[in-house]
Amino acid sequence: MKSVFLIALILALGSCQGAEVAEPMSAQDRSFSSVIVDGVEAFRGVLQKGSPEHGIPVMAPMKAAQRSFEFNSGEFSGTFGVENFVLEGLDQYEVKSMKMEVLRSRVTFEFHFPSVNVTTDYDLDLGSGFRVKRTGGAFFALEDLNIQGRISYSLGVFTSQLRVKDILVYPTVGNVNSQIENLSKYRIFNRKLNEVIEEFVTLTINDNTDFVASWVSEQATPICNELIGDRTLSDIIAIITGGN
Repeated sequence: MKSVFLIALILALGSCQGAEVAEPMSAQDRSFSSVIVDGVEAFRGVLQKGSPEHGIPVMAPMKAAQRSFEFNSGEFSGTFGVENFVLEGLDQYEVKSMKMEVLRSRVTFEFHFPSVNVTTDYDLDLGSGFRVKRTGGAFFALEDLNIQGRISYSLGVFTSQLRVKDILVYPTVGNVNSQIENLSKYRIFNRKLNEVIEEFVTLTINDNTDFVASWVSEQATPICNELIGDRTLSDIIAIITGGN
């Protein structure tokens, strides 16, 4: 699924630029940066209620009754299914900082999420040198998640078309909480395997921030421009404000 964080940030950019076009700043008595913060805060309602007319479902919480995925990495192949999937915490962000640099056409930001977590039932059927089948409940959380970054953009001279040039995102996580059942039939081994997962995810996120930034920019920039599409700034503002 296309990243909701990126959607929120791009919509915030649109709201800022829309305010620049629609109303003189002298009449508003507030900075560009505060306009962006207002847009990001307003997007909390979009996460909670969705925006069907713009193709955005409810994402706080995000639910899925049943999903199944097939994978094949050469040595390993199989299926992974989830049922009663619930993702929570996307709307519980705090805007630590948000700065609009008009002359440089970019926005720098920092968000903090106390906990982004998943609760689900899972079904794993793994084929390799031997067959592994596991089912059970699972809880997985990224706690004290901090996301810093920068979005560079351009705005057409003769049109209101917004285009994202690059997106740099640097995440860090304070703690990873993995409680996946039945990784092993022995309780002590199951706990140890969860600890391995926690350490692996923590190191993967915190020790590879430059790689993550490069990968996100490469993958997310075209996605964001696709999301913007032919929408005008008025359309983008309407997504944030619900039409007001």
